Amino acid sequence: MKMPALRILCLIAAMVLAFLSNAESQSRAYFLPRPDTQKFAVIFGGAAADETYQAQFRQWTLKLQGILVRDYGYPADHVTLLLGRGDSEAPTIPTIAGPCRQETILAAMERLQKKVRAGDQITIFFVGHGTSDDQDAKFVIAGPDITGVKFAEILEGFPDQDLAVVNTTSSSHPFCSALSAPGRVIVCATRSAAEKYDTIFPRFLLAALESHAADRDKNRRVSLFETFLFVQKKVKVWYADQNRLPSEHPSLDDNGDGRLQTDPDPARNDGGLAQIAEVDPLALATFLPQTIVGGPAFETLRNLTARVRALERSIVLMRHQKTEMSNRDYWQQMEPLLIDLARSSRRMRNLRADIQKEF
Repeated sequence: MKMPALRILCLIAAMVLAFLSNAESQSRAYFLPRPDTQKFAVIFGGAAADETYQAQFRQWTLKLQGILVRDYGYPADHVTLLLGRGDSEAPTIPTIAGPCRQETILAAMERLQKKVRAGDQITIFFVGHGTSDDQDAKFVIAGPDITGVKFAEILEGFPDQDLAVVNTTSSSHPFCSALSAPGRVIVCATRSAAEKYDTIFPRFLLAALESHAADRDKNRRVSLFETFLFVQKKVKVWYADQNRLPSEHPSLDDNGDGRLQTDPDPARNDGGLAQIAEVDPLALATFLPQTIVGGPAFETLRNLTARVRALERSIVLMRHQKTEMSNRDYWQQMEPLLIDLARSSRRMRNLRADIQKEF
């Protein structure tokens, strides 16, 4: 039976639209700094049967929240913390949004959906216990535990945002694998489901972020790749000092293939996206005199700062392409970026100095 011409045209149109939509999603510029880009963090502190562990999770998550607000300039309402079973301490700590349960996780992510805009960045931290069997990998919370597959479904509600996940728990590898997708940076405490013992990853994650200790290139910002390398080294040294066989091996995936690497290499497999995924927001309003916020000088400085970071991002990405280009083509494209970066950086520093001198 012949298909009507109108139906054929509709099918062709649908195929073209699907192709264009897919091409657009693949070509989206991930983790691109813009003057109006905002960054958000969500911290999930899991439940523990033992109060000693629960107190540890409470200490780690509250400290992480404090570091993001104090050292990185996140507005307090941009950091959501759900903790444990909603114990008796929670009502006295206003920074805890509620217990960490499936319904509160869903509610918190739904609220965030309404708050974020296209291009905003969301970094999600899991602190607590993880479990895994032949069927599911789970994050242990109050009530029914949440699986990696379930949380992956939640993340599908953020197609226009840049997503990063840091899972610090035991048996976290299969949970993280379920979250892998193009454009996402996934940092994991373990390399397999068999690594099921309590991790020390959270301790060194805090050390990496506090006072920007993981800043390897000294640009006063910390990327998730720098964070990974810092934690990985500290974990390895800790087990060696304890004369113990390591029961955790940090791993990373940022190319969407679901294969987390313990030795990511931006030139070979993973790490390229993590290099440009920075924890730091612009946060100029936090660190400048409030009298200039919103004024012409502030707007100029914000635009310059975003431009400098975008140029640095382009340079990092260009370096990844070096082996695929002739030396001439590489420098024809790299040189203008370096010159623009030098000029823009100088203008930014001079303007910041003028502002500080005036106020």
